[in-house]
Amino acid sequence: MASNKWTKANRLTEVIKHEVRIEKVGEPLGFSRESLAPYGDAFEHMSDGEKIYTVWMTTRTGLDREVISCTVFLTEEEALHAIRSRPVGTITGDGFGFPLRFKEMICKVRGPFQSQELLSKLFLMQDEEAVHFKCYEALLKAGVINEKNYDISQQVLDWLGEVHVQWMKKEYGENWSCVGELEYCLNHFPDSSLATLAAKLFFAQFVSYDDFSAGYYTKEIEAIAGGTEGAALSTTETRKKAGRAGGQASRERRLANLEIMMQEIEALSRVVGIISEERILQQARESASRRCDTMPKSKSTLADYETALRSEEPFRSRYESVFRKNA
Repeated sequence: MASNKWTKANRLTEVIKHEVRIEKVGEPLGFSRESLAPYGDAFEHMSDGEKIYTVWMTTRTGLDREVISCTVFLTEEEALHAIRSRPVGTITGDGFGFPLRFKEMICKVRGPFQSQELLSKLFLMQDEEAVHFKCYEALLKAGVINEKNYDISQQVLDWLGEVHVQWMKKEYGENWSCVGELEYCLNHFPDSSLATLAAKLFFAQFVSYDDFSAGYYTKEIEAIAGGTEGAALSTTETRKKAGRAGGQASRERRLANLEIMMQEIEALSRVVGIISEERILQQARESASRRCDTMPKSKSTLADYETALRSEEPFRSRYESVFRKNA
């Protein structure tokens, strides 16, 4: 689909590093059969002990902190192709083409969440009338809503399909169209496009009633529409280059250590409810220290790590998932 002012990516993502790992289903610190379900039907019937190939990729988008993501593949060839297609240093606009329809995804990974809450956690990270005007304009110019009454457009309805529309109406009630517009934008436009940000804002306001996320997207839209994001990126580029050599290494080491600690905590998820959270953290610290010689030794730094695991993504949601599991 052609890109324009309303549907182009507004923030660039850089690949910082990546690696391929060979893992076995069901092993400690690895993927259980249940956790592989969101990756598609090909993984659904795997048995414990079977090999999988994971690609761990560190990226940074715009001015955000670095993010570590993991993708699972059935073969080594697929995993190697994934990293060759995005070598270190690659800079791209944030992608689109969400791999699952909402109904399929919700049925697979709903867990303890209501449908609205799950979508909010997955896609919403955080002078209202003026912003609304810009949102309607973005969705209109992107072909998502009609000019006459701002209702969801026929091209979006055709893409969703009648069966899917009926499911959305039953699942979300009178504001179902906000969900339909969000799904369409996530599949067709970059994540930082004004059209997608507008759809996220309306979802936060009218479906999930998430005031924090609504405030975040309001500021995001204001910044992009007013050009302040581009200005901020430009003025900080020199500082980023100057501090990259030392600061980058420190940040990478911290993220790697946090990932190891998080893996050790996840490996102990089966004993949540049997022993205390503090005892689990202590065991995770000890195991992480044996596994990695760059793990800090000071109590204050370890306490900072535990705070980060509880409060910073991509670790916070994983941490909560472990300790909410048997709540």
